[in-house]
Amino acid sequence: MEMDKREMLIISALRQNCRQSLTDMSKETRIPISTIHERINCYDRTLIKKHTALIDFAKLGFNTRAKVLVKVDREQRKKLQEFLKTCKNVNTLLKVNNGFDFLADMIFPHIKEMEDFVEGLEKKFRLINKEVFYVIDELKMEEFFADPSLVLLENEQDA
Repeated sequence: MEMDKREMLIISALRQNCRQSLTDMSKETRIPISTIHERINCYDRTLIKKHTALIDFAKLGFNTRAKVLVKVDREQRKKLQEFLKTCKNVNTLLKVNNGFDFLADMIFPHIKEMEDFVEGLEKKFRLINKEVFYVIDELKMEEFFADPSLVLLENEQDA
């Protein structure tokens, strides 16, 4: 999808704060409200996959977060994928490469529950390999394409 400067500014403004009013977005981007409204309606369910909120899980009592990489026996790959997709503690599930099948972003109240879950995976599925990386601190999250000045600067460099 080829985007012009105005469309990139609209997407960037949405990435920065999708709850911002169209009036404020119009003032910030210098794009007419009607154009912004029209473009957002066109993006819905095509370019924009989902409207969501980023949550501080620790403030809700979920203090353990980990990225879990797993490689499973080929015959169990689909079964593990379906299991992880339905697991309430999996925040994000990605299919990956380089020696692994899936990367699961997992969230639990306590580390013991996390360890028990991974141990259960090993018992239920024939895991060939696994790596668990506990998240200590989020330093940057969902920032790509969120700064209009960087979006425009990058676009100008490509020209």
